[in-house]
Amino acid sequence: MKLDAKLAEALNQQINNELAASLNYLAMAAYFDSLSLPGFASWFRAQSQEENDHGMRIYDFVVKRGADVTIDGITAPRGAFNSPVAALESALAMETEVTKQIHALYEMAQDAKEFSAQSMLNWFLDEQVEEEDSFRTLIEQAQAAGDDRWNLLLLDKEVAARGGAEAEA
Repeated sequence: MKLDAKLAEALNQQINNELAASLNYLAMAAYFDSLSLPGFASWFRAQSQEENDHGMRIYDFVVKRGADVTIDGITAPRGAFNSPVAALESALAMETEVTKQIHALYEMAQDAKEFSAQSMLNWFLDEQVEEEDSFRTLIEQAQAAGDDRWNLLLLDKEVAARGGAEAEA
């Protein structure tokens, strides 16, 4: 059975949203590199790759269900922030928006009785809980570090130790 046309269109939009998030996280990695905070930069590079993987996960589902994939133009990402906390808050806002998008997709799949799409989207629902929690924790830690360079360097070292493992979860 071919994927519901409206749902296929919405999933295509989500593919593009995930790819845009990937570029945004790559721009954030560059921002942290410019601050000589390589731990954060590495963590955001891993986040970028994860978002790309999310887009491809949806891409593969759409293809397997016999629908076409359409990649649209993606707006240039924001590359400058007032502070590390501001960059992290921007990332959390993006993840909160993605959570809303996934909820809307799930509801659309439910209404269309697209049970396989609901199954696929369940993974994303769980993933978004982890994503938002990770960013909230990092924001709290960065706020605690404040403008103290030494504290930011210590936090950067801790974030580096997390590596891509947390981002790949």
